[in-house]
Amino acid sequence: MKILLVFVLMLVNIFTFSSVPAQASSDEIIYARILTNNVCFYSAPSDSSALFYIPNSYFVQLLDNAGENFYTARYSDLFGYVKKSEVTPVVGTPITPYAEKLSFRVISLNGLELRSVPRSSSPFEIVDNVPYLETDLVYYGQMAGDSLVPECTNIWYYCKYLDGTTSSMGYLYSLFCDKLTTIPTNTEVMEVRTEPIFVEEENSGTTSTLNFSSPTQILIVVAVCLPCLLIIYLLFKPTRIAKKESEANVKTKKIKRLKRSDYYELDD
Repeated sequence: MKILLVFVLMLVNIFTFSSVPAQASSDEIIYARILTNNVCFYSAPSDSSALFYIPNSYFVQLLDNAGENFYTARYSDLFGYVKKSEVTPVVGTPITPYAEKLSFRVISLNGLELRSVPRSSSPFEIVDNVPYLETDLVYYGQMAGDSLVPECTNIWYYCKYLDGTTSSMGYLYSLFCDKLTTIPTNTEVMEVRTEPIFVEEENSGTTSTLNFSSPTQILIVVAVCLPCLLIIYLLFKPTRIAKKESEANVKTKKIKRLKRSDYYELDD
């Protein structure tokens, strides 16, 4: 009966272990290539949250699904979203995935307002003020917005302004900027990935097996088995103690009987 109870408890533990929802099974870093000039990097998985156009021929790192139409993605040191229909997943890791070390300077004599959006309709959109001839600016990409000067460009640069130990993100109107680093074309040859990237599991009510790495699986199995071993020990320990006590009592009685018999033999 005790053995049957232990077996049932082990089955319960194993079932609990196997019924945990499956996690991402691969540690592989997956990249997707930008093949046109109008691929946006988004701050949220929606069409209205575009931040800038990612430079053509470069890559984003894909992190996960973000609904039906978007991936969670990384570009340089920024985390956001890209549309699934606008990027091409590839096999392998590119040598130069991002267009980095790009900079420019401000040439407006009165400085230039760094804004949270590429327009100048509200003073509440001002993030900072970048001084004249400032060059501590990290360029990420550009976005179309308001034209501050009639019949001139409507392009704004999305950038990071480094001011000592602090930094600010936002847009600078490109007409008042110059010396933007030339962005070279990334000519790396990468194989297009054809298999699904991130497969969303259906909630069918069935159990699934965890796809952890081997050392993690071993640790989990050990952790699951330890309670079973403890139960076995506790179940069989009282029986062994009782058996030892019984054997000790038998020996004591034998010794007493021997002593009594010896006593009567001496009297005789």
